Amino acid sequence: MRLAGKGWILAIAVSLLVAAAVVRGLVMIGPIDEQRSRKFDQRRLSDLQRIASAVELYYRTHDELPDSLGVLETLPGSASLLDPESGKPYTYRPVSADSYELCAVFALESDESTALRWSHKAGPACFRLKVRR
Repeated sequence: MRLAGKGWILAIAVSLLVAAAVVRGLVMIGPIDEQRSRKFDQRRLSDLQRIASAVELYYRTHDELPDSLGVLETLPGSASLLDPESGKPYTYRPVSADSYELCAVFALESDESTALRWSHKAGPACFRLKVRR
């Protein structure tokens, strides 16, 4: 009878350890919604970086900035011009003969692993970029 009592105590202890490990794991990776938002933000940054490369290529070929992002759709390997979550187009504005702004709406503030050039707060963010002459 004593052995059966110890077995139950062991089973309860193991169950508590497993539950604690699961809770700790969930706390460490963060809420699922936050992870989902982070993935969308990473995709947005990747899209903007690819768009910036396409603008550079267009500038080198035509010696001027494109009037709109639609012009870039025909370039090989062109980036997505639409936000992966909302489906709305990213904003592009020529500012001068060799500089422009790319804008997107981010769910979260960028973390320390994001390059300084692309750091942003949560919400609308614009990046002023200059083509290399």
